[in-house]
Amino acid sequence: MNGVVENGENKMEDKSKSGLPAGKYKVVIYDFETTGKSLVDEICHIGCYANSPKQEEQVPVENGDGGEKDTNGESETKPGKEQQTTDPLVYSQYIMPHRNLSYSARNAHNLVVVSMDHQRMLRDTNSGRLVKTKSEISALQDWMKWLEKVKDDCDGIILVHHAHDKARDLQVPLLLISLARYNLVQRFSTIVKGFCNSVNVISDLGDKSLITSLSLRSLCKTVLKDTSLSTRTASHRCRRIHDILVQVVNDSDKDTDNNNLIADKVSAYATSVPSEEAKVRHLEALQKAQYSMRPIFVEFFRDGYKMRTRMVGIRRCLAEHGLDYAKLTDLAKQDKLIAELEKVSIEDPDNKTLMVNTVKDHFKEKSSAKKNPSSPTVNGASEHVAGEGKGQGDGGKGQEDGGKSQEDGGKGKEDGDKGRGNQNANGDAPQVNN
Repeated sequence: MNGVVENGENKMEDKSKSGLPAGKYKVVIYDFETTGKSLVDEICHIGCYANSPKQEEQVPVENGDGGEKDTNGESETKPGKEQQTTDPLVYSQYIMPHRNLSYSARNAHNLVVVSMDHQRMLRDTNSGRLVKTKSEISALQDWMKWLEKVKDDCDGIILVHHAHDKARDLQVPLLLISLARYNLVQRFSTIVKGFCNSVNVISDLGDKSLITSLSLRSLCKTVLKDTSLSTRTASHRCRRIHDILVQVVNDSDKDTDNNNLIADKVSAYATSVPSEEAKVRHLEALQKAQYSMRPIFVEFFRDGYKMRTRMVGIRRCLAEHGLDYAKLTDLAKQDKLIAELEKVSIEDPDNKTLMVNTVKDHFKEKSSAKKNPSSPTVNGASEHVAGEGKGQGDGGKGQEDGGKSQEDGGKGKEDGDKGRGNQNANGDAPQVNN
């Protein structure tokens, strides 16, 4: 993305140059619940909220499943039946993933994959109820149909999500990977023209004297002045993000219509679909480089959560520096490894020292193992061969002694027959006992 100038008008022009042309856009807030926090994970819940001036006053009192309204005029659905909403502004659908949810994802989303009658199902851990799900492709196609209705006669939709931890923001990459799996990116691009992280808008336009943290719960307290608002599900979080954006935009410009102003402000921070696809390819390359360096760090991953977290961060810094296992191996052969590791940017000096020592020790052990092949194995094999040869020699000697004994026995028998023959010749007949 191009650099951003501090002036608001220049910022708008700079963002437009990034790939999002000027036009009439509609903002849709979305949020996902996923099976984990890596590119191999999957979406298991899609939640959306669309702000439409025509439908703003038509939000129904209750959902189709009989949920009760909360204090904000929003219907609080029963657990496991959130997707059955009749609100045209809200979309919510659970998806049956192929992967099981990670431990952290289960705790965060209160969902778990269970097997009943040889079928995989999603269960809400709070209520114990099974959740009605769809396959990934069916859910994505239904969602795009809903987005087409929301788009109406506009030039396109800008999807807005909230990720205060930008380093671990995988909302857009996981979506594009899922769409690419079913060749739906092209169709999706005709509806959705850009993506935006609401954190960028709030951090620039929000009142910095009030906003102490960009987490959603903190923003509900500092911007909306209400800590009782629900953020349990994806749909609830979408509504909270929308209300926060409205409040922030109103504070920055109070003389403009809310809906048009939100779209205008958000489009200044939006990125196009092609630029996000390029980011996905970059993230996939980073992930491949990190996985290649697993032999270096694998023994430390078993040393507890703190050590694992440090090593994962160090490995990511190495990958972002453009290094992988093959390049590290070449540098070690050329005796340039330490010099290159010193160039890697890591803020914590202790982590940098740990990184240098870990990588250096790994390749030092590897080179020493090549120079001195595993001695115990070779010696053991030699001893085995020597023992086997000695055993064979002893066996041969035993066979030779046995043959000699047989030869002596045959000689004794021959002498006995000879003696009896002489006795008969002298006329001494053998005695017979009657």
